[in-house]
Amino acid sequence: MDENANTVTLLNSAPLLDMNGNPVHAHGGHMLCTDGYYYWFGENRMDRRRVSCYRSVDLVNWEWRNDVLTLDSPVQPIYHRTTLELEPLDREGRPTGAVIERPKVLYNKLTGRFVMWMHWENGRDYSDARCAIADCGTVDGDYVYRGSFNPIGNMSRDCTLFQDDDGTAYFISAARENADLIMYRLSPDYLSIEEQVKTLWPGQAREAPALMKRQGVYFLISSACTGWLPNQGTYAWSEELFGRWSPLLPLGDITTYDSQPAFIVPIVGTDNDQCSYLYVGDRWDPADYYASSYVFLPLSFPSGREMKLDWAERTMIDLRKGVVAVECSSGSDLFRLKSLGMGLYLAAGNQSIEHEETLNVEVRTLSYEDQQQRWTVEYGETGRARIRNSEKALSIGPLNSLLLEPIRDNEDQFIWLLTESEAGSLTIGSNDGRVLTVAGEQRGGWGCVFLESKRCHDPRLGADPQLFQLISVR
Repeated sequence: MDENANTVTLLNSAPLLDMNGNPVHAHGGHMLCTDGYYYWFGENRMDRRRVSCYRSVDLVNWEWRNDVLTLDSPVQPIYHRTTLELEPLDREGRPTGAVIERPKVLYNKLTGRFVMWMHWENGRDYSDARCAIADCGTVDGDYVYRGSFNPIGNMSRDCTLFQDDDGTAYFISAARENADLIMYRLSPDYLSIEEQVKTLWPGQAREAPALMKRQGVYFLISSACTGWLPNQGTYAWSEELFGRWSPLLPLGDITTYDSQPAFIVPIVGTDNDQCSYLYVGDRWDPADYYASSYVFLPLSFPSGREMKLDWAERTMIDLRKGVVAVECSSGSDLFRLKSLGMGLYLAAGNQSIEHEETLNVEVRTLSYEDQQQRWTVEYGETGRARIRNSEKALSIGPLNSLLLEPIRDNEDQFIWLLTESEAGSLTIGSNDGRVLTVAGEQRGGWGCVFLESKRCHDPRLGADPQLFQLISVR
């Protein structure tokens, strides 16, 4: 709690620990507010996969309650056909594990039960693409697994649940190899699909959906499909759930502040009916999943049909008034340089064999803890720039290679020209017209970066290996 007893502060740059000092494992999850608590369900990938549940009265101090669904949970059939196999076995009868992702929970007033929907895979690959159901009589009790299935024969991967004002529930999931988002209306007991009601943005490859409603307008946020790497989030709005939706509109910056949407939490004041909305995103760490963290940011609404997500190092919530405020410094002036062609990040490498004071330069898998992936860009009077990592500057080595050399205070090291290309991307060029180019990924998630003449890229070959993104370190 803050010194103001009604205000809490969420830090976006610090690990999130529970009240026992352990990391909170609740990725891809969902929050449900009931009985004066926020209950947070999410993926726990430690050891065998499971769904963990935490609770808090203030969104800061989290108490672990239970692993509400595990691969050993009780299994019971339901009134429609599902596959009851929770953890498959191989030919020798050995368990192969299973993947449980994006668990979402709603309370059903008609039955008095809590119902969980999720994405299920077989533990070997992502070929099954099924949704799965579990339910329980208490919010943080032991859930009974009811099986997995393909809704109306469709694939079902990243997913979300939404409960409308009249109590009707909807399930939205990615289908057709993630090309489409499909919306389904659930049965009154929330345990089956009643009807497929809408296909959203067919062919536009969206995942990580989250749906909310504000003043009669529906908003749906989502991300592009780029694996563990963050990308530009989007939102869309509609006044009718099954009606015409707006085009996809940008949300946040080009990496959604290094996050992927998980869910949206309504914050309703305890002393009034004022409601604010909190975006919760997963900050996946591709180099080390267990270093993944969370981002908590306020959603604002400049108009009734417009949504905005701004960065904040600290998000402050007045629980009594239902008001969210932010605090943000001027920033660190550090950047990451991402290769669009390979999805790898420019990094300082090992010491050069030829010179003790110089380092090689390479590209690596994104790691938020890797200081060698953090760069400073200093612009000179000529319009060119010096790119440095700590006290060494990026320079040209022999045979089109790149090096990091000790900084010398002269114009010669302001040799790089950063030229905007496609939206949100740039080329990094030298004085002689060559540009940084990234080659194929090598063992260990590293690749090779070198100088090459600028060339016309064929988009049928994928992303351009000569394009980069300059991404602020948050």
